[in-house]
Amino acid sequence: MIIKTSSGYIYDPSRRLEVPQLFLTHQGIEAETPQCERILDIHHAAHPDTHNEGNNTISIGFISHYAQMRARFGEHMQDGMAGENIIIASEEQFWLDDLGQQIIIQAPKRERQVVLDVIKFAVPCEEFSRYAANSQGERLPAEELKATLQFLGGGRRGFLLNLNINQEPALVKPGDLVFAVTTNGSS
Repeated sequence: MIIKTSSGYIYDPSRRLEVPQLFLTHQGIEAETPQCERILDIHHAAHPDTHNEGNNTISIGFISHYAQMRARFGEHMQDGMAGENIIIASEEQFWLDDLGQQIIIQAPKRERQVVLDVIKFAVPCEEFSRYAANSQGERLPAEELKATLQFLGGGRRGFLLNLNINQEPALVKPGDLVFAVTTNGSS
């Protein structure tokens, strides 16, 4: 979602695509369009221009974090603008310690369950920070950039996860339930 222009690099959320379900694999995320076209996420290891670093195959974000981003930066910060694969509806704020070591995504009737390992929070880049601050195409003053990066950091921009090594590839869909698993095994 970062593209090169004549004036430098900018963040472009226009290539985001909402799909009815995601197929989570150990290589990354796959999806299918309504026209039955198979799509690989940019972080999928087999994507021709992959950004896969081994610890960023799946990303999640929270509706509550977007509410705070809109309050600070404006209405252009719509849900999903940071490019996460999965957006979780919650009014609570979540940080890395809140997520624990794993999250479980479960179908409402428990017919399927997916275990994901929480790796780290997604570090916001300068291009996304300029987009958030409505400064596309121009550099933010150093103090404003620092404040923006700090506001978006720590998990507000999202979190990076991988499919658990013991987890078979699996589907996730809107309406699935999400649970954080703490280190003592409770959720």
